[in-house]
Amino acid sequence: MVFTGEIQREGADRSLALPGDADQLIAAVAAVNPRTVVVINSGGAVLMPWLANVAGVVEAWYPGEEDGTVVAAVLTGQVDPSGRLPITFPTAQPASTVAEFPGIDAGVSFGTGLDIGYRWYQANGVTPLFPFGFGLDYTSFDLSDAQVAPSPAGGYTVEVDVANTGSRSGADVVEAYVAYPSGLGEPPEQLRAFKKVVVAPGETTRATLVLPASGFASDAGGTPTVVAGSYVVGVGESSADLPIQLPVEVPAQAA
Repeated sequence: MVFTGEIQREGADRSLALPGDADQLIAAVAAVNPRTVVVINSGGAVLMPWLANVAGVVEAWYPGEEDGTVVAAVLTGQVDPSGRLPITFPTAQPASTVAEFPGIDAGVSFGTGLDIGYRWYQANGVTPLFPFGFGLDYTSFDLSDAQVAPSPAGGYTVEVDVANTGSRSGADVVEAYVAYPSGLGEPPEQLRAFKKVVVAPGETTRATLVLPASGFASDAGGTPTVVAGSYVVGVGESSADLPIQLPVEVPAQAA
């Protein structure tokens, strides 16, 4: 077991690398014991050059004074870890120019337009270390029988069966992304709804996700507008895992 982390502060850019010789320490421990589990306290994504040589990683973020209690409960299996990443973890520093990082004359220009965060990875076909929305449990899940239909309140409703195919109770987070018709200048897929469901082993729960009309809006004309066309709702467990694709013919409407 290796516990590591980073310290963030105002007035300084954070590095994606763990501080000091943390990476070397983890690599040395893993070389002796490949069953090593790494627990990380960080406020953001970090690089993991040793990932292939360890048995597991727990991203504990900054949990506060109950850090030890919480991490112990997860590591001993008392609690099923069911968190999902709210950001993308890259394999390397994603910035490729000085203008992007650290910036020029106190100004930073990403130059990616709407392709921010996971959208950039999707648009450029880049495989991250861990995608947005990713997370593991001590059990496994299977999604099936998904349907999409207009919602009486506007927008659309997605329903999908979530089956717990493992041996213990756990929580899954079902995510729904919208892919726009070509020509609107939107990112490939955009998260529009998610639902956390707790499912007992061997059982199936029907999850319902509500996609508001604004979830199909585009700024192509300068004002948020739902443009009529063929959209696709992708359903899965992360931005890089959307095995269910539901085509939707959306009429023009106000956002």
